[in-house]
Amino acid sequence: MSDSTPGASSAVPSPAALAHAATAHGTPAHSAPSAPLPGPPAAPTPADVRPVVPPDDAIATGDDAVDEALGRLRDVAELDLRAQLTTFEAVHGALQDRLADAEG
Repeated sequence: MSDSTPGASSAVPSPAALAHAATAHGTPAHSAPSAPLPGPPAAPTPADVRPVVPPDDAIATGDDAVDEALGRLRDVAELDLRAQLTTFEAVHGALQDRLADAEG
């Protein structure tokens, strides 16, 4: 009498059986990938940062409040980091206010 269940020939092989079969065929069971996995992307350098403000001759939006807010960003690259943050927050607030006004 056998301890196997009926239909055992269609059962999924155990991990140990798969590992044994892989090593028997010359393939290590836990082989390393052939190519190295990519690491995290490198942090951007100041040279990688592009200006976000269009040049002075860019087309205006037609909304004076928006144009004024965006105009404050023209020289933001020249400011120290804390002043940049303050400027970005002020411009963001002004644009949010203008959007709220437009939505009614």
